[in-house]
Amino acid sequence: MSALDWIILFIFFAYTLWDGTRHNRRTNKVEDLLLAGRSMPWWAMGLSIMATQASAITFIGTTGQAYMYDMRFIQVYLGLPIAMVILCLTLVPYYYRLKAFTAYELLERRFGLRMRLATSFLFLFSRGATLGIAIAAPAYLLGLILHLPLQLTIVIIGISATLYTMLGGITGVIRTDVKQMALMMLGLVFCFGWMVYHIPVSFPDALSLAGTTGKLSTIDLSFDPSSKYNLWSGLLAGLFLMLSYFGTDQSQVQRYLTARSLGDAKASLMLSAMVKIPMQFFILLLGALMYVFFIFADHPLLFIPDAEQAGPASCSNEDQFREVHAARKQAATRMLHYGEDATLRQEFIALDQEAQRLRKAEIHRLEADMHSSRNDTNYVFPWFMLTELPSGMLGLMVAAILAAALSSIDSMLNSLATVSVMDWYKRLHRQEKSPAHYLRISRLTTLGWGLFATLSAIVFGETESIIELINKVGSYFYGAILGVFILVWVKRSTAGSAMLGFTGGLLAVFVAASLYQHCESGSIALFFPGQQSPEAFHPLIEYLWLNPIGTLVVLLLGVAAGKGGSKGEAS
Repeated sequence: MSALDWIILFIFFAYTLWDGTRHNRRTNKVEDLLLAGRSMPWWAMGLSIMATQASAITFIGTTGQAYMYDMRFIQVYLGLPIAMVILCLTLVPYYYRLKAFTAYELLERRFGLRMRLATSFLFLFSRGATLGIAIAAPAYLLGLILHLPLQLTIVIIGISATLYTMLGGITGVIRTDVKQMALMMLGLVFCFGWMVYHIPVSFPDALSLAGTTGKLSTIDLSFDPSSKYNLWSGLLAGLFLMLSYFGTDQSQVQRYLTARSLGDAKASLMLSAMVKIPMQFFILLLGALMYVFFIFADHPLLFIPDAEQAGPASCSNEDQFREVHAARKQAATRMLHYGEDATLRQEFIALDQEAQRLRKAEIHRLEADMHSSRNDTNYVFPWFMLTELPSGMLGLMVAAILAAALSSIDSMLNSLATVSVMDWYKRLHRQEKSPAHYLRISRLTTLGWGLFATLSAIVFGETESIIELINKVGSYFYGAILGVFILVWVKRSTAGSAMLGFTGGLLAVFVAASLYQHCESGSIALFFPGQQSPEAFHPLIEYLWLNPIGTLVVLLLGVAAGKGGSKGEAS
């Protein structure tokens, strides 16, 4: 990076820390720290919700997802608008009337303290784990730029986010999220324009090449539970995921708990409903366009920066790839020049497939030599930035990626601290303490979670496609939690039946996730989490479908075992 890039990055860090902590003096009680005194306008909450979602995971993982595969990941979000409408009619009004600090207070009113603690513990466990992943994602980029170990970059990002979240509270979180969201979108638009300008063919021709290679594949109409992304997994399974994420996950619920009115709370969610899918489509299109960009621009066989450390055995693959890459570039030019020539089109497709075959072969060789799983999905966009962007804009894009990281990390830190203090410490402590005491405990808890997340990020280290892993972790728990929240409105359910359903839902999800099918014989086998499944087996049910499975099992057991218990306030 140039001196100008470093200056831009330094200014960004300094401003973020100042902006996030400058409201510290106005924070006099725990409600100010955790809920901003319930005074936030709808547009600030909506942008904060979007900034939390548009994290570094979105920048790095989603663009890499489209580059390596296609744009079918967009189908995950097709159920989002429907989910937002349902939540605005059901849970959001109840949360507002309850004046709750956490989503799980609702469950205590209907099913007792045990259910509140069980669901809040599951949130702490799952979010604490995924927070480490959220810190590890931007650390890839920072490590590439500074040539520092991944562990050190994780510490820098984790401690920075923890500092201003601990001091500024959710007021600082939301206010910094708004500015960070603007910076993120500016960076994305600039990268898109930069690619369009520098690809040596017209924009329609670039889209034609992306379509020919399959990168523009968006909608899959087949109904196949073993397929990750299709229309039905997005509309049906994705609907359950979105309902649980935005309706029961404290990291999202806490945004609209800060609302100054019920109308503002609903408007903040509807803003996400209208903008999320177009924004996600744009980011995926950026990844597909980047694939076309590298058809013409030179790039390595793998984007992993330390791939050469595995030994010289990759030389043959590297040499073959350079030859295939040059031939593919020429074939793409000829295909576009002569239009609808089927022979030239098939020649280009064959060369593109050969390039991808060499890349996969090199990854397998690298994994065998290093005895660990390797993947370069998360390195594609950072490599583009470092090698293609001009001085000044590189610093701006690095700042945008870090802004995305911080906007996600600070939100999760704040919600983890809220649940820890309000659902556990304060609720289980027999003696009421002073407001200053709870304020101090909330800040110390934020610090503790920040340190835990930083350490877990170091443990996670390099992983598979980050954007997928986040949703996979959540899908193990979201369905069961959503099922319990739905039981709140079922008169027949009781505290005992709800707990039975909750436990059964979690078990059903873990069993379903462990079912694998042999590619040829069709036989089914169990491979539990942590077990390495043989290559000949693939998951019988992909992770998105775990959400409705968990929800439906909870409802079936909760209703069947119930005997018409207390209606409770929610009923």
